[in-house]
Amino acid sequence: MGKEEVKSKIVRSLDKGQITIPAEFRERLGIEADTLLSVSLVEGKLEIVPVKLGEETLRQYDDQEIRRFLEEDKIDPETAAKVRDLLARGEL
Repeated sequence: MGKEEVKSKIVRSLDKGQITIPAEFRERLGIEADTLLSVSLVEGKLEIVPVKLGEETLRQYDDQEIRRFLEEDKIDPETAAKVRDLLARGEL
């Protein structure tokens, strides 16, 4: 098995750290507008790898599941009152 050819391009980082991945690289790696990317710092270099659903513990949730999660995550009024009281007294 031969070693893959190393390709590199010079890109400019924008104000907030954004970069553009060259089209040739995106096409070769199958990166589309909604592709999730794993970004790692490895030995002083950035490693950017497309995440394929199923490879990681990532999964997509539909709107109904998200609404259910948000509803289940609500704090009951009694606990909320206790937390507000503790915050007001500086004990939390």
